[in-house]
Amino acid sequence: MSGVELTQTVASVATVVAVILTWQQLIQVKKQARTTFEDRLNEQYRRIMQDIPADIWLGSKLEALGKEQRALCRDAIYRYIDLSNEEAFLYSKKRITKDTWIEWHKGITANLRLPAFAEVWAEVNEKSPASFDEVRILDEQEQRTFQKSVPSLESRTIRSAF
Repeated sequence: MSGVELTQTVASVATVVAVILTWQQLIQVKKQARTTFEDRLNEQYRRIMQDIPADIWLGSKLEALGKEQRALCRDAIYRYIDLSNEEAFLYSKKRITKDTWIEWHKGITANLRLPAFAEVWAEVNEKSPASFDEVRILDEQEQRTFQKSVPSLESRTIRSAF
């Protein structure tokens, strides 16, 4: 092998190595950007949650709050529903990871079961039928899952005490 051929071979190998390293760097940068993006959404969630009193998290209805606190909490829950809708949309566009979405999805469905959240969601669902499609889909999926998990009376054997 001549010196020119050796130089060309080394240059070709170096190019392949450089391409592989660049590709790995791009993957790392993309992962870091996604993590930063998800962290910003988590920060937004935490800011919203600051306006929701502990009593609401413990299952109280909005009516348990004073008028001013009720209005603040209602607005915070509305912002939470809006954020949840955005998160579901972003997942559908592959802007957030599946692992993150699984955690967020569990939280969204659990929160929407809380009385105050359910109350605000019912109002939003009724008054804004053309909005919040992603949360509406989650809600419908949750309802179907619940219905499937609860056996109907027809499918059970009912034993009489007599």
